[in-house]
Amino acid sequence: MAFLGELEKMIITIVDKDGVEKGESIKLLINPEGYKESYTVEYNEDQENNSGGKKPKFYKVKPGNFTFKLLYDSTGIFEVVDLDLKETLTSIADDISGFIPFQDDEAENNNIVEEINKIKELVAYQGDIHKTYELRINWGALELKCILTKLDIDYKLFNPQGFPIRAVATLTCKQNTSEVLRLAKEKKSSPDLTHIRTVKEGDTLPLMTYRIYGDSKYYLEVARANNLLNFRSLEPGTELIFPPLDKTQSA
Repeated sequence: MAFLGELEKMIITIVDKDGVEKGESIKLLINPEGYKESYTVEYNEDQENNSGGKKPKFYKVKPGNFTFKLLYDSTGIFEVVDLDLKETLTSIADDISGFIPFQDDEAENNNIVEEINKIKELVAYQGDIHKTYELRINWGALELKCILTKLDIDYKLFNPQGFPIRAVATLTCKQNTSEVLRLAKEKKSSPDLTHIRTVKEGDTLPLMTYRIYGDSKYYLEVARANNLLNFRSLEPGTELIFPPLDKTQSA
């Protein structure tokens, strides 16, 4: 079944620490067949003496890992077939062996060197802060902010002059949403998680403690966690950490 309308392409943008785009975005010529998304759930498995083998306590869900396999091809095989056949051709492309008979004067034009060089730019880093750039990957419903953790390029086919004409680039990325923002989006309010709250006009430590833990009596522990010497007068705009509490110990 053919779909009407223009085919949306995956777009990868490099962004610096100030949120400014670096260079032109990379618009893929061939969309990936799919991508892998995975999450790791962490538990606190520390056991106390004579605890009777307590069940592991949920700690957090780590930022997601994403894997993309991007196909680069300049043989022309994807340009002369109907859109519905591209998925099939992608799966059988690796089985095509031998050389594509380009003429000598076509060798430098019919290859994927330029496109591969663009994808290599994703591993650049910001010298002033010694960190890699943030990537923003957009494709349909996917709106991902991430950092690149690994880039593999598997060259599959070459023309007679030795220029690569088919390759698969595997991008492995880690979601770059901050822990605080991620938990806020998930609307987590469990007292077993670490929370950061900004003091507003009229807030008191017992009141803020009650909102997090459902009981204001833990405010002294919160004060200790934040090294507050004068917790009776909170300055609006101050950020406070509300750590996970073992209520059995605090009771």
